Amino acid sequence: MKYVLLLGFCAVIFLICFLVDKMIQKLFPKHELEKSKTVVRPPRKSAVFGVLLLVFPLMALLFWMPEEGDTLLTICCVGAMLMGAFLLVTYFSVSIYYGEDGFLYKTLRGGKKEYRYKDIRGQRSVMTRGGINTILFIGKDEINLYSAMQNLNPFLKHAFFRWCEANGIDPDSIENNPRMFTWFPDPDGAQSGQDEM
Repeated sequence: MKYVLLLGFCAVIFLICFLVDKMIQKLFPKHELEKSKTVVRPPRKSAVFGVLLLVFPLMALLFWMPEEGDTLLTICCVGAMLMGAFLLVTYFSVSIYYGEDGFLYKTLRGGKKEYRYKDIRGQRSVMTRGGINTILFIGKDEINLYSAMQNLNPFLKHAFFRWCEANGIDPDSIENNPRMFTWFPDPDGAQSGQDEM
């Protein structure tokens, strides 16, 4: 009986997610670039661990909790669910959808902003303990990216060649370092010391 309830619970959760997704699509239509298959996102493992940390503790609370209750188990399950929610928010916190002429930078807090490759002023990369962090300078804005993001290097490579094409620059005349996720010159004209690593 417990397994039938568990399957029913999972089916209801998937149905609710499907309906909420459809409702959001109707209320907030997607930008043209968001339909693109080429997207940069935080690491997929954040989403996987987030879902696992939400579902398993919830199932433990609903199906394996003793009738008299267990305070320690409840606290641990709620803590794990909060961590799962945080990981999911992190995963959906930033997305970059890119196309031929430009890209759409989308955040949960800041909304959406469209940029053109020709407006890129430069890039600066720094090696940190957690990996490589890079800042893309576009107009007056700065976009912070990090090496663990999915499809980051293909995006930077694509943006670099479109930037060269839009500005009439020979790609071979620009020194870049794909291993450091550095494709564009430093915006101040001096190469970052980290680029040489």
